[in-house]
Formats: sequence, structure tokens, C-alpha cells
Amino acid sequence: MSPALRVLLVDDNPADRFAARRALEHDEEQAWVLEAASSAEDALARILAEPRLDVALVDFHLPGMTGLDLLRELHARGGGPLPALVMLTGSGNERIAVEAMKAGAQDYLVKGSYSAERLRRSLRAAVDTVRMTRELEERRAQIERAERAAREALAVRDELFALATHDLKGPLQIMALNAQMLQRQLAKTELGASQAPRLEHIIRATQRMGELIDGFLGATRSDETPLNREPLDLLAMVRSKVHALEASGQHRFVLHSEGEDFTGEWDSRALERVLENLLGNAVKYSAADTTVTVTLSTEADGPEARVRLQVADEGMGIPAEDLPYVFERFRRGRNVSPDVTGSGVGLASARRMVRLHGGTIHVASQEGRGATFTVTLPRVAVRSGSLDAGAPPDALAEPASSTS
Repeated sequence: MSPALRVLLVDDNPADRFAARRALEHDEEQAWVLEAASSAEDALARILAEPRLDVALVDFHLPGMTGLDLLRELHARGGGPLPALVMLTGSGNERIAVEAMKAGAQDYLVKGSYSAERLRRSLRAAVDTVRMTRELEERRAQIERAERAAREALAVRDELFALATHDLKGPLQIMALNAQMLQRQLAKTELGASQAPRLEHIIRATQRMGELIDGFLGATRSDETPLNREPLDLLAMVRSKVHALEASGQHRFVLHSEGEDFTGEWDSRALERVLENLLGNAVKYSAADTTVTVTLSTEADGPEARVRLQVADEGMGIPAEDLPYVFERFRRGRNVSPDVTGSGVGLASARRMVRLHGGTIHVASQEGRGATFTVTLPRVAVRSGSLDAGAPPDALAEPASSTS
């Protein structure tokens, strides 16, 4: 038997209270703890003072305040949770029944026409209805609290990242300014020819570091940055990045192009970050002397024209357990050594940039056998360049590779 329910019988007729009491005391399915009040005023005081009441059975015709007035007064005062309410009427007056339901009653019964079982069923159903309503309200309140906390946390996070990037870029600017000053001074001396290239490398590195810091901020903040679309030859960009990485001499690079035209209306800085992340991951998670294969191909023509970029490595791959989280921020494959540096935002940023272009990014991998990332980009804008950075990742048809 379920726990006992506390019921308040509000009726000035002793015979009616006795009939209700008898019906509840003979309930074989539910235990009841019974209390009685002979007036609405008495019932109002008890209900407001006793929050543990489960249900009140209220007669409409009461001396002084009517049962309907009692219901209205209870809901007008508000405050704590109210018990379930069932109205008793002396006749089948539909107007009173409708008014009772509007005033907050869960059910109503007509005196002399209901059975003991009907009374018990009505009270139990009223209690269940109120409990479910309270649970739903509590869940809604929990969701609202969680959403509010999340918004506040995002605001704090964004502010901290903004402050951090500002503090990081300050020293970089000092380094770049001093390098530029030395560059101008050395240009007037005999040492200029040998030292100038090194200073130029320092200047470019500081500038690039500033761009990476901005990229990190963009990958982690909750607002949106519009794309700056312009004509771009993706093959030229890929060839330039591949040649720069080939200079390190640690990996072999193979570049395939299947088609003739690889131009489109894209944001060059955004796609540069995507390409650097994919190529950087291929190098970072692959042993020296392995091969990185980059393939560019075209798909369809006209409005549906797209360019496909694939970057395949022979690296460590990723465990199957980590596949659902490949493109989530601050997540890395569990097989990645702590000695391998990385923030866990690279692929999240790459996905965001690709999706801002209306494209898709997928990955196929087996642990210990490398990975292949595939990016597909429409040549022209197919939707507005704005997308929530926290949106769910693209569907992963196959296993995935480690994140940076």
C-alpha cells in the first residue's frame, strides 16, 4: 500500500462528513489520514498553516464564505504549494462546476450521486494531477536556472578569454615593434643582409601568433563573427601550406588535384585556420618519415558546385570511445600523450569555420592506422555566415582521428 494521504473534509453537514470518512476508511488500496473543518474560514486557516495536506474535499454550500470563495482565496494568496482540491456540490449545476475548475479545483462531485469508489478515485486522481504539475514546474524551474547559470558562465568565460588574449597580445606587440625597429636600423649597416631575414621571420611569427590568439578567442566565445567572403584559389593556399611544412623535412607530403578550378567565394583567414589545423594535426599525430596526403577535388557544377579537401595521415588515429567527441571543444583523444601539446579547440574551431561557409567536415579513422579528414565547401554562399559555435557536430559516418 502506498504512503497515507492527508485529506481535509470541509463540510458543515456531519452526515456528509461521516459518509466521506466512511468511504475513505474502507479504501483497500490507499491509506488516508482524515481531518475535518465545518467552515471555509477554518479550512483556509488550516490549509495555509499546514503545507503537508495532500487534498481538500470542499463543499460548495458553507456558512459564511462559500467553497468557491475558499478556492479563489487560496489561489489569490498564493505563497506555498496548495493541496489538490475537489469540490462537492448539492446539485449538478454546470455553472458551479465550471467556476470551481476555473478557481483551481482538479475535480467536482455531486452529492448523493457518487459512490465510495468514485470519491476515492477522484481524490487520488486530484493528488496525482497536482504532483505531476509540481514536478513539471520544478523541472521547468531547474531548466531555467541551468540556462541562466550557463549564460552567466559563458559571459564570465568570454570576459576572461578577452582579458587573456589582450594580455597575451601585449608582449607580442612589443616584440614585433622592437624587431621592426632593429630591421630598420640593420638595413643601414653591413649586417643587414644576413640579419634582416631572421628579423623578418620574427616579425611574421609574432603577427601569426597574434592571429592564432584571435582565432582561439573566436573558437571559444559565444558570439558570432561574420565571414569576409572574397574570391579565393584553394589550391594555391593548400600548395603554399604544404610547401611550408615540407621545409621541416620530417614528413613526406603528397598533393593531388582532381579538377581544374578550385576557386570559390570564401573567407581566406577562416579557411587558412582550417587548413593549418588539419595539416598541423596530421604532422603532430604522425611519426616522422610518414606520409601526409592532401587531395583536392571538385563536385558538381552550377549552383551545387562544391570543392572537396581531404587530409590523410598515417598517425595514431583515435579510440572508438572518443569518436562522438572529436569536434567538441577542450576534448582530446585518450591515446594522446600528455607530452603532445594542444588545447583541444583546433577541430572545434575548424568545424565552426567550415559550417559558417555552409560546408561539412567528416573524419574516418582507425586507431593506429591514421585518419582522413574530409571538408566539403560550396563555391558560393548558400546561407548566412552565422552559426552557434556550440552546435552539435556533423554526423560522423566513420571512426575519427585525434583532436588538437
